[in-house]
Amino acid sequence: MGPPLTARAHRTGRPTAGRALLLLLRSCSVRFTAYYWVGFAVGLAACGRLGVGLALLGVPMWLAYCLGTESVNRIADRAADEVNRPERTRLCEEFGWSRLTAVAVLSWGVFVLIGAALTWWHPGLGLPALLLVDIGVAIGYSIGPAFKRHRVLSLLALTAPLITPLLTGWAVYGGRDVLLSPVLPAVSVLAAFSLGLSGIKDITDVEGDRRLGYSSLWLALARIGRGAAVYAFIGAPFLLLALYVALGHLPASALASLPLVVVSVLVVAAASRAHAAPDREAAREVMHQYTFYFLALCLLACAPTRATAVAVTAGVAYWLVASKALHWSGGLTLTQLRRWVRLLIPASTVKEHS
Repeated sequence: MGPPLTARAHRTGRPTAGRALLLLLRSCSVRFTAYYWVGFAVGLAACGRLGVGLALLGVPMWLAYCLGTESVNRIADRAADEVNRPERTRLCEEFGWSRLTAVAVLSWGVFVLIGAALTWWHPGLGLPALLLVDIGVAIGYSIGPAFKRHRVLSLLALTAPLITPLLTGWAVYGGRDVLLSPVLPAVSVLAAFSLGLSGIKDITDVEGDRRLGYSSLWLALARIGRGAAVYAFIGAPFLLLALYVALGHLPASALASLPLVVVSVLVVAAASRAHAAPDREAAREVMHQYTFYFLALCLLACAPTRATAVAVTAGVAYWLVASKALHWSGGLTLTQLRRWVRLLIPASTVKEHS
């Protein structure tokens, strides 16, 4: 893959076009396009309307959404990221902050144009309303209302990447029956899942967040009753899954996701014990990996069709490649995985074997 881009910045002139593109893709975390595209595709698949044309149109649409979201976030968090994410900040500096601003404007322009075209081809109120929600949450998370600065709103906004693309895909064709089953049940499960884990990112951002005057609600909950409130959140999506299956709103295949409650507990337990910087980075990366794979498996279990399976497979393939080659962190490494596993071993056991 070549030397890491964070090794040193080119301080003489602008980077070449190829390098600039790589700097942009890595600094703007384009692997998260997989979150958006796979949810959108499965929303269409749930309606029985996922075709090659719409699947391909979704690629530039959600890539533009990801670039627009992340570039605005980089610009808004420039000061905090100097502490929280110095490696990523160096990539942005080499690419150029003015160029990053231009990318943000262009990306949102592309997303709006594709959204307008979809609305023209499939008129109705649901799709434009959800497209406005997509844009409002993504931009408002960092600027304007700046949801990320608020303890409650930040957690609620972080559920959006898992749920609004699914709703947007459904809204292209709509259908009340599909909305009631499986779309809304899946949405509530994914939202509950996100609330249980999304605060893990605050563990690695404490110093930078302090600069912004932000105090994490998730970290505050983690201190109550030895994290009892957080663990209640962890169990919520799995209880919802079982309830929806019992009521007939989700197929029995959704129960296949229930064993993942053990993984959720382990992910949060490891994060709560991560104190050293490398441990916190490992905990955060495992959380991101697990969140995407839970999303993919949950969508497949809730809408078990051939089209869903194809969409999930394509999303996983992209996620694997983008995490390793197109993300500023380089994705999950074996070293990080070993460090994460060690966080789960009681300190007394480690001492006995040392």
